[in-house]
Amino acid sequence: MGSNSASTRGGRKRKMRLTMIRNRKAMEKKLKQLKRLIPGGNEVENAETLFQKTANYIFLLEWQVSALRTISSLSGVLGRNSEDSSVDHSKDLK
Repeated sequence: MGSNSASTRGGRKRKMRLTMIRNRKAMEKKLKQLKRLIPGGNEVENAETLFQKTANYIFLLEWQVSALRTISSLSGVLGRNSEDSSVDHSKDLK
């Protein structure tokens, strides 16, 4: 009975080790994918720096979206004003 218990513990340890290896490989794969998405990500050596770089990049993208929305809304307003100014007012001068 003692040896059976020892073999069960050994089996559990082996299973845990395999699970840890699988998890590590999955995490490494995801980090590799993230490195490809982030500009300059391939030069980053550790995960913590990569996560910080990712957060900064997301912030930059959010800022760019906000700026583009502002420009878009302004161009709509300016577009209407420029249409109004394109009307020929020369007849009003006569």
